[in-house]
Amino acid sequence: MNKDNYQRIRPRKMSDEIVGQVKTLIKTGRLQPGEQLPPERAFAELLGVGRPTLREALNHLEALGIVEIRKRQGVFVKNIGSSLVSDPLCRVFQEDRGMLPYLYEMRKDIEIAASRLAAQRRTDEDLAAILAPIKNMENDLKTGAFSISDDIDFHMAVARATRNFLRVHIMQHLFDISNEFLERVHTRLGRGYEELSVVVDHHRLIFEAIRDRDVPGSGGAMENHLAWVERQWLRVIDEDRRQSG
Repeated sequence: MNKDNYQRIRPRKMSDEIVGQVKTLIKTGRLQPGEQLPPERAFAELLGVGRPTLREALNHLEALGIVEIRKRQGVFVKNIGSSLVSDPLCRVFQEDRGMLPYLYEMRKDIEIAASRLAAQRRTDEDLAAILAPIKNMENDLKTGAFSISDDIDFHMAVARATRNFLRVHIMQHLFDISNEFLERVHTRLGRGYEELSVVVDHHRLIFEAIRDRDVPGSGGAMENHLAWVERQWLRVIDEDRRQSG
């Protein structure tokens, strides 16, 4: 027997337990990208640890790139999807609109699969989260306003219903790096009642398929919606080219 193969078991530090708990909450989707952790005093009391122990754990989480500590604001869950797509690559998409169709192609792959998984895994709580932004957008139709946040909230709610935390983080990052262009597309969509109605109707069809656990139907509804949105993207890209030319 080679005794060198074995090491003494050491009790886990309390700060390591906290790190493990936060990681688990992120992996299970109970902590979302951008979500704020409780204030230090309340968090320490909640966990039953001293504040120095909590600070040690939070510093470790920040070093791992899992959270961001913002002075006078608090501690926030980082979008780990940003670490999967390099900064230089993000700049390429932001600076060259001609590359955006490639980004959208990837988004379609992720979201169509997400809608199918959501139909299989969704809970009543997920359905409420998916439906809420649809109702907001229906109200927007009456006022002529169109909130990009409600549109993104709908798609992110579908992603969260998959119970796949990596999918959620990657989706959030795709929205983050294309945010400026999304604003332009939504401004264009906001010009007409008919176009807004199409978006709301598409979202409603996706919701109903997910609600009914219709896996093929949910994937098809999302595919049809994203194909329509892609045409709007391409029109805006074409407008930009003509204006710059």
